[in-house]
Amino acid sequence: MDQLFQKIDPTNLAATMTSSQKKKKRGGDSIKDATTTTTDISSASSTSAKKCRISSSSSSSSPSLSPPLTARNQYKGWTVPQNGFLIPTIQYTSSLTPHEFFQNFIYPRRPVVINGIPSDLCHLLKWTDNEYLLAKAGKEKIMVEQRQSSSDSFGQGKEVSMSFDQFIKLVKEGDDKHYLTTQNVLANQDGRPDLMAPFMKAFQEDFPLRPQLMGCLVPQNINLWMGGNRPLHKQSPREEETNGSTSGLHHDYHDNLYIVLRGKKKFRLFGPNDAELMYTRGKLVMVHPNGRINYEGEVTTAYGADVKAESAARASKAKEEAEKKLCEAEEAVNEGKPGAQEMLERAEEMMEEAMEALIDAEVDDESDGNYDDDDGSDEDEEDDNEDEDDDNGDVKEIDTDEEEYAEENEDKDDDEMDEVTLHEPRLVDKTVKNPNNFSIIDPSLLDNEKELHEKYPLIQEAKSAFCEVQTGQMLYLPASWFHEVRSIGCDGGHLAMNYWFHPPDASDFETPYSSDFWPNDYRERFAES
Repeated sequence: MDQLFQKIDPTNLAATMTSSQKKKKRGGDSIKDATTTTTDISSASSTSAKKCRISSSSSSSSPSLSPPLTARNQYKGWTVPQNGFLIPTIQYTSSLTPHEFFQNFIYPRRPVVINGIPSDLCHLLKWTDNEYLLAKAGKEKIMVEQRQSSSDSFGQGKEVSMSFDQFIKLVKEGDDKHYLTTQNVLANQDGRPDLMAPFMKAFQEDFPLRPQLMGCLVPQNINLWMGGNRPLHKQSPREEETNGSTSGLHHDYHDNLYIVLRGKKKFRLFGPNDAELMYTRGKLVMVHPNGRINYEGEVTTAYGADVKAESAARASKAKEEAEKKLCEAEEAVNEGKPGAQEMLERAEEMMEEAMEALIDAEVDDESDGNYDDDDGSDEDEEDDNEDEDDDNGDVKEIDTDEEEYAEENEDKDDDEMDEVTLHEPRLVDKTVKNPNNFSIIDPSLLDNEKELHEKYPLIQEAKSAFCEVQTGQMLYLPASWFHEVRSIGCDGGHLAMNYWFHPPDASDFETPYSSDFWPNDYRERFAES
């Protein structure tokens, strides 16, 4: 394991820290010097690895946690060993197998920076050219997050609608108040959430649906992240580091492979074991052993499936098996085989039980909403009625997709509306305002120990980790790791692409889920190559 680690860039943390911050970080814990050597990192990483089952010889060890976990926090993965810890970087080579990556990082739930991009993702390097992007998707309609000032954070759910070429124009002009993030996802023909938004499908030839490095994990969503920044010649080196846009402190619900293609990203991380210290907007219900966080009204399995959706899938499968048994029994009766009548009676009982389970699942689905993979609520959010300046000509500000839908269809007669209802894909996953998985702590306070102590003292008990992801590097971040991301652009802004994967909850590389729910769902929708 140790030979995987390389020396971390000395600029990783030093550029954003004052001398007093270098000496201590939250609660007086000492922080490693930014010039940590390979030996230092390897030693710390090796120790942490042994505690967290990264090597097979120490699979029974458990990491020490501070503060102790409550009954509702069952997290058992890798934890940050000390405040201010620097996430190690490994060098990608063709000898790094998916199985090795799973055993060392995915299963232990351990973040890592990867220097280099695998060959099956190399076509993403074309995206560094804006003209290439425009040729692919210039006229595609997108939703873009908007903030009022450069000091505000993104992640508030305030969006505007524009075409991709309009957005690229803003990036070229040095606008830093708009950020291309996750796009609204439509249902496919089966009523399930699509793997990517229509905008991303314009680039689908450039990337695989399942990167080889991630092994048997099932992808949940694929996105492009892009933003601008003020021209660098107008910024001092200090401003360049501190004026980057911030995501706000939050966690995702899925495992993340984040690929930086332009600019750089600075991450501040906190583990799921500290979830109760993060002051989330949502009311925490539980943290699963693999880190998957559930909030009130959003309870899922550890691998992220809605409990009722999985019950419906199991009922449907039981019905198929009962139908098969019933056909076999009827055929046996017709042929006069011994015991055929008993077979028929058992098959009829199986069919009756399966149909009852299927009906129960459908009733629950109708009362609670359809197939939901809860990366946010589908409930309508109230307008915040704030007045915002529209500086972008024909960029249209909207608060909900329902408003846009009504506006586009207000002149249609009933027959035309029936056709729209029958043929337009259903919106199943969209950005919402003030989501549960965001912290209420303003990211500008995260380095202000005095104000944190007065307003949000619990977070000072949490252990932070840091990393910087440069152009041509990737970050693997397990589900539910809290992170605040500062995006720092080059002259062409900043650009990244990411995959989200359903979080694994089993230790086997080939079957990383305790249920076949997600693998079956993926096989039914996509032909395995």
